[in-house]
Amino acid sequence: MTRPTQMGAALLMAALLVSSAAGQSVAREVGPLARLFPHWQEYLDLPANDRSHFTLAYAIGSTGSVPAEEIRIWYENDAGETELVLDPGGQVLNPPDLSVLDADPVAWVNQPQGGMSVSLSFQASLELGEEINRLDTLLALEQANQAMRRVGGVAALFAPSFKTLVFIFDGAAPEAWAVHADGRRTALIVQESQAIYRPNDRDLRDVEYLVFGHAPARVLLES
Repeated sequence: MTRPTQMGAALLMAALLVSSAAGQSVAREVGPLARLFPHWQEYLDLPANDRSHFTLAYAIGSTGSVPAEEIRIWYENDAGETELVLDPGGQVLNPPDLSVLDADPVAWVNQPQGGMSVSLSFQASLELGEEINRLDTLLALEQANQAMRRVGGVAALFAPSFKTLVFIFDGAAPEAWAVHADGRRTALIVQESQAIYRPNDRDLRDVEYLVFGHAPARVLLES
């Protein structure tokens, strides 16, 4: 299994603990919505061309092991009530845009006891199919590393650079191959639901594209 991407303690992984007291109702105030999305504002402030191939992803969990489908988090603004949509793993599928962040709404949760956690990861924004071009993977890594240097300031000097793409599949990972310019194939490392690819490894620098038994669900960027 791969370990979570780390960036000191602040830019690559953020944790938020929201405690509750006995007797609270099931509509509990979490605080400003922006607290659930650390560094999302900085990401959205980047020029679109500088973030076309990577994104920040946020996963919400429960310290009391409440499944994602039972967690409800919402906020209200001029458009009415908006609920954060979570996938089965707790990843937020509809993070707020800049206009919502500027309005600074309060977030609410339906969990009366225990705490909530929010984890942040860097992910590649690729067209996920059975074939993926190597140049797109390189651009995802390059953009993420540039963003780290721009946003992180001095702290970025102590953060590991992104060099690895971890392809996550729903269920067991299929066979995965790196196809070289001369047609040769190199099998990627496959571990449970993941396939690992480091495009700048010496023996993979002439790869043209990747081939998977079926399309991955998402792609993490790691050191």
